[in-house]
Amino acid sequence: MRRNVGVVLTGAGAFFLAFAALMRFYVAGQVIAAPANFFQQSTLEASNASYLDTATLKVRTGVHLRAVNTVRGDVRAATGKIAVWDSFTSIEDPATKKSVEIQQQRAAFDRRTGTLYNVRGASVGGDTSVRQSGVGMFWPIGVKKQTYQYFDLSTKRPWPATFAGEERIHGVRAYRFVQRIPPTVTESVKGGVPATLLKVKNPKRLAGYDKKTGNVAADRVYDATVTLWIDPRTGGQVSQEQRIRTVLRTKDGVDRLVAADLDLKMTDASQQSLVHVNKSQALKITLLRMILPLGGAGLGLVLLVVGLVLAVPGRQTIIPLPDDTTKADGLSPAARPRSGG
Repeated sequence: MRRNVGVVLTGAGAFFLAFAALMRFYVAGQVIAAPANFFQQSTLEASNASYLDTATLKVRTGVHLRAVNTVRGDVRAATGKIAVWDSFTSIEDPATKKSVEIQQQRAAFDRRTGTLYNVRGASVGGDTSVRQSGVGMFWPIGVKKQTYQYFDLSTKRPWPATFAGEERIHGVRAYRFVQRIPPTVTESVKGGVPATLLKVKNPKRLAGYDKKTGNVAADRVYDATVTLWIDPRTGGQVSQEQRIRTVLRTKDGVDRLVAADLDLKMTDASQQSLVHVNKSQALKITLLRMILPLGGAGLGLVLLVVGLVLAVPGRQTIIPLPDDTTKADGLSPAARPRSGG
């Protein structure tokens, strides 16, 4: 009976040891990934901002702007390797209820490294011809202190995001990355811009002047400094800040008008919400990478040792039986009298 129990415990110990190894070196790598069904809404706000009101063709200054970003995962388009998230951002002037800018992105990316792919209808502003690369909404699980190529929606290309230190965001240790985008032409204004708005004295001398409308050709030039705080355990963002400036530049290379100047910062409530999401994800990662493997290994080792002790028979001690003659007369052979010769 004892040996049978030992065999059972030994088998159970071997099972838990194998379970621990499988969990740590295979299952964790397969399960730990960006969720396909992700949903998150965050808000950024800018005080003392300015922007060109296209309805009145006047620059509004000293205004408060709000940017609301909604990210929703497309479960049906996702695979075991690729996640597909749709992002919609609306920058509005709460005072006038007017929309300042709208951004849309459909991102397909590696669920573990965050690398963007141009599959599954990936697009920017509905344009599937835009080639996305680098990282975007999701960063690598286990972010390192290095420079990453971070995709920018306005210029439709990636720019370096450099590691700039560590900070605590509501108790969570985060890596801070800074991306600086130099003045870049993003588009030419359709139909041109009224010369009076740009305060051009002699518009006829400028290339792209339209005599019929009195408009001059101009490009929209964008530059920004984007700061992102990433949880290195999960690859998820916990905060963000965007310092944005857009100017209208005529074909002679002169910047004529500041069309937008704003410093968007994530609200405290949105930071706390993202921190909660990342804490939950980090707990799952710790459970799969450490708690279950270590617990399984510890239990398996104990069961294995106990099982071997019970299964292996111990050394037996042989006790000699007393001699039959000794039993008869109570004397040992040495004490027994000898007969005469």
